[in-house]
Amino acid sequence: MSDEGELEWHWAANADDVPEGTAKTCSVAGRLVALIHHEGRFSALDNRCPHMGGPLGEGEIEFGRLVCPWHGREYDPFTGACEAYDERVACFAAEVRDDGVYVSLPAAAS
Repeated sequence: MSDEGELEWHWAANADDVPEGTAKTCSVAGRLVALIHHEGRFSALDNRCPHMGGPLGEGEIEFGRLVCPWHGREYDPFTGACEAYDERVACFAAEVRDDGVYVSLPAAAS
């Protein structure tokens, strides 16, 4: 079994597939994440809104927040925090490499 704190990097998308100021749902190592490109940086949040399961990758960036397309809850794209409801979506590191955007997820149990 892998150490719970161990992380693995996985290819998520081509950088050009997520234009500045947008989000996109990506399957990364069998997990759906909302890959976000905002202010020149990439980030990744769990794709499921904690409110009612809305697909965050289909949301829009408005005033610096990722807005859930179902009920409008707003999440910080870099921390996953939703200040209005004191809740948080899991947030994962993302980095651009020569061949695309990679996301760091907890290592799968072996």
